[in-house]
Amino acid sequence: MYLYMEPNSKIHSFLDRVQAEWNRVLLIKIAYSVSTVLAGGSLATGLYFYFPTPVLSYGFSGLILVLIGWGLTSTRGFSRINRDQAALLAEIKYPELNNSLINASQLEHHLTDDQGKKTLFSLSFIRKHLQRMQSAIQNLDPDSVISYQQVVPARNLFLVTLLALIMVTGALPDFWKQRPSDSQELAQAQAMPNKNQKDSKYVGSRPEYRIKDLSLTFAFPAYTQLKRKTIFPSDGSIKALPGTEVKIKGQINQPIDGVELVVNNRDYFIMELRDSKNLQGSLILREKGHYQFKIKQHDGQQILLEKKYPIELEQDKSPQVILFPANPKPVYYETDNVHMFYEAHDDFGLRQIDLIAQINETTLKKSIKRFKQSVKDSTGNFTWSLSLENLQPGDEIQYFLEIKDNDNITGPNAGQSEIYRFTIFDSRKERENLVHLQEELSEKMIVLLANGLVEGDVLKTTTTDAMYGKKLLASHADALIDIIGLAQRIKEQAKDFDYFPRPYLTLLNNIITRLTTLREEQIDAINKIQRTILKPTPVSFATDSVEILNEKMVTNLEQSILYLIKITNRQKMDQVMDLENQLSKLTEALQEEFENIRNKKSPLTPNKLRAQLDKIQQILQKMMDKLSQQNQAMPDEFLNSKATKSLNLEEALASLEKIKDLASQGKMDEALAELKKVAEDLRMLANQLDQAISSMDSLVDNQILEQINESVMQLEIMEKKQKGVLQETSEINQKLRAYQARQFDSLIKSFFGELKKDVQAIQNLLEEDTKYLNEHRAMIKTRELMQEETKIRQKIKSLSQKTIDSSLNEDLADNFKALNESRRQLSKTVSEMDNLRTRSFQEFKENLPQIKKKYETLKELTELNDLNEFNVLFKNTYPEIFRWQGNMRTTRNQREDIGDRLGQNLKEVARLNAEISKKLGSLKRSIEKNGQSLLTDKEKTKLDQLAKQEKEMSQQAEEMGDLFNKMNQENPLLPPSLSQSMGNAGRNLKNAQNRLKARQVQRGVDSENRALKSLQEARRLLNEIKNSGTQMSNRGNKETPLRLGTGNRRDSRRGGPIRMQKERVLLPSEDQYKVPRAFREEILDAMKKQTPKSYERLVNEYYKELVQ
Repeated sequence: MYLYMEPNSKIHSFLDRVQAEWNRVLLIKIAYSVSTVLAGGSLATGLYFYFPTPVLSYGFSGLILVLIGWGLTSTRGFSRINRDQAALLAEIKYPELNNSLINASQLEHHLTDDQGKKTLFSLSFIRKHLQRMQSAIQNLDPDSVISYQQVVPARNLFLVTLLALIMVTGALPDFWKQRPSDSQELAQAQAMPNKNQKDSKYVGSRPEYRIKDLSLTFAFPAYTQLKRKTIFPSDGSIKALPGTEVKIKGQINQPIDGVELVVNNRDYFIMELRDSKNLQGSLILREKGHYQFKIKQHDGQQILLEKKYPIELEQDKSPQVILFPANPKPVYYETDNVHMFYEAHDDFGLRQIDLIAQINETTLKKSIKRFKQSVKDSTGNFTWSLSLENLQPGDEIQYFLEIKDNDNITGPNAGQSEIYRFTIFDSRKERENLVHLQEELSEKMIVLLANGLVEGDVLKTTTTDAMYGKKLLASHADALIDIIGLAQRIKEQAKDFDYFPRPYLTLLNNIITRLTTLREEQIDAINKIQRTILKPTPVSFATDSVEILNEKMVTNLEQSILYLIKITNRQKMDQVMDLENQLSKLTEALQEEFENIRNKKSPLTPNKLRAQLDKIQQILQKMMDKLSQQNQAMPDEFLNSKATKSLNLEEALASLEKIKDLASQGKMDEALAELKKVAEDLRMLANQLDQAISSMDSLVDNQILEQINESVMQLEIMEKKQKGVLQETSEINQKLRAYQARQFDSLIKSFFGELKKDVQAIQNLLEEDTKYLNEHRAMIKTRELMQEETKIRQKIKSLSQKTIDSSLNEDLADNFKALNESRRQLSKTVSEMDNLRTRSFQEFKENLPQIKKKYETLKELTELNDLNEFNVLFKNTYPEIFRWQGNMRTTRNQREDIGDRLGQNLKEVARLNAEISKKLGSLKRSIEKNGQSLLTDKEKTKLDQLAKQEKEMSQQAEEMGDLFNKMNQENPLLPPSLSQSMGNAGRNLKNAQNRLKARQVQRGVDSENRALKSLQEARRLLNEIKNSGTQMSNRGNKETPLRLGTGNRRDSRRGGPIRMQKERVLLPSEDQYKVPRAFREEILDAMKKQTPKSYERLVNEYYKELVQ
């Protein structure tokens, strides 16, 4: 027993010394605290008896007691500790013990328990552990476990209290003498005449003095701009703002030699005495209380009259300001502008309005407006440019308006608006959220895929009825709703990033479109099944349609999952690479700091040095976590195991700890050498990560890439041919137009002269409508109500936010009341607008300026005799008149007087438009007919040749459109717009061919131009696909900018990584995403046997094979 108790006793001795040291520190803290209480009590007691007024005496003494109480509360920790707590403190001081000491303290009692009692622990293990613990604590100093820094707060509090007591004692005279109270001073003043009478042996009663006919004149502070005010007769009571000068006039019933005003038994003001009875004087209001008259008799005796006249101070109310953000949002970008409106009011005058913003722990103040002259009400707006504030992604901002009045007596008084909050957009965080959502989407799709495979086997091998097929399709349709909704959510969030990689958005669009179409087909099949079931005569149901839809769903899901998972994994590795970039930059910066310290160029403090090292450690640890997740969650194919196993990040963490120790010891040369090793390790880490990424499964397929390259070359050839056709056709058209211009010159001038009159007539009608609507009483009232509606809606938005913010405060009921009142006002305003029946007319009035502008442009074109431009603009203008005519006719419950007036004018405008259209058509037909006769035989032959070329290219475009459509069906990363562009090109080429054959040269040029644009758009899309990420193969040694899945600024980085934007994404051929039959069969078997564990493993295996 002795052999095993000796280490136990040494551990006890070590812990007892720790407890003793704790008790010594505790005793010192208690001594300081008791001294603080004594000194603070003396200071509070002295202040209480020194000041005569209750406000000052209670205020200062109470403040001292509150501050001391708060200080003592903050220096908590006056309890003693047991051995386990002492062991925990030692573990904190010496982390290398790694919980061994606390384990020893808690396990040692098992050695002294009854040996016959069963125990959960091995006694030999406990003895061995105690022996190791004995060796571990031999070189440890128990006295260093407890830091005397715990005493510092209590000591500082005592010294501050003692210093305050000494300063107050020296600054305030007679601090320790007790002053008489108000009643004692009054008694002394009244006793003085009696003493004088006794000394002078005065016999007889004292005259009774009364003040009568009091008159008070108030001269208010200048900032209030209030006029003087006189009260006569007055009872002598005063109630006014602080700083007001009060002139007091009155009469006394007995002749006297002098008089004084006594305010609060402390302040004395001499009054002027006229005719021994008329008195006048003044005082300036500073505090509330009372005033009395003190008279001087002819014999020199002074008497304080008993009557007290009250003094009350009115309060200058704080100014009020209401803030209306133009479009309050929870998230802003650091380059955004925050637009706001405000309304401010004060009872006397405003001085300034400031914007106060709390940015994390920093307070920002920006001046909005300064008032040079006194203004009681003010409205205005302000635009806060966030780009000037050096904000960082993730910063949390609270802001409000602070307003101050012009009170220069006791103020200025301040008020503030409600508080609004927002966060600066953190693209890195948002991209990480997107990655998590993509993983969730993949999981949901895989679950549905597994179910589809199981049910597909059932449908093929088992006879099922209609009800089974209906339930299966219904369950699949419900699951697809969830998947489509999540994909749409990801797509909407991805739109927040500028220049987001097109392949990613294309994939999401295709997933949404294809699964939506599939779900619609499932719903149609369910309806057909339902109609079959409800037929009175039983009809056999074939499950072929259900099986086809199930197989179609499986194919779509397999295809989508393949690309979604590969893109997600690349995003995850981009996040790791971004962390590596941050590490490299921080390490280089720290290396420079060490160089400067060694050369005595920089006084970097130990705290800053440790902070930089801690930040490096945090990022390194985060990188380790992400790599660990990558290895655990993803198949081996996603990350080269040889590359990642050599990333010994634990050694880098240990090196950083060593650097901390060396720096704290002042060994800067050794620390710098160790830091250089870390930097070199990080460079190797970057290379290894590059190798890991390059070893991931490629999205590139050489066969598809070759097909895309061939298509690009073919489109370039077609584009070149089309430009040649367009050039030659344009030359013919220019010659033809020159001939026609000479031939039809006088006709065109006369024609445009007539058109100008028609356009001018339309302008006159529209101008009449504008004037009529501006001057009509109902329209004026509508405009006023709309402005009021906008104002109320802004107020409701503000009150809604204020109500949410006060949900835990007592102001909730008041805010709800104000919110409901504003909603009633809005309802009343909307009801008034509806009663006016002018909404459609107001909408027409708002659109009139745009319509008038178009007709003004048409008028200018008539002066230029430009037939083509006039025709194009007119085609886009006159349908608007038809639309407004239709609106006026179909809108119900509108004012008859306005409706009839506008309807009549619009009918006339439509008639004039019809005349213009007829004239244009007639002239164009004449010109085209004449133009064909002006063409030479050579030009006609050339047009036939050009039409033949257009026919050949239209056939090529049709073939390429079919090819792109097929590729889009097989590959979700290929956008459907590619085949659509080729379809447009084919149609325009065919139109050009027909018009060239019909000798319609100008129309042929128009069709050729549209065809050329379609070809260029198709080539642009192909190049985007081909070059959407060339960085993948040769990203190499270049420093990689922010990638997809990370980000910390808006403009240049919100679009994701350069790798994802430029990587050559090759789309696999049709057979590449097919899943091996064996894996499908294993999943089916596992589902049939209902073994979740095995099923889960097989799904993972299927997942691996799927993404190979």
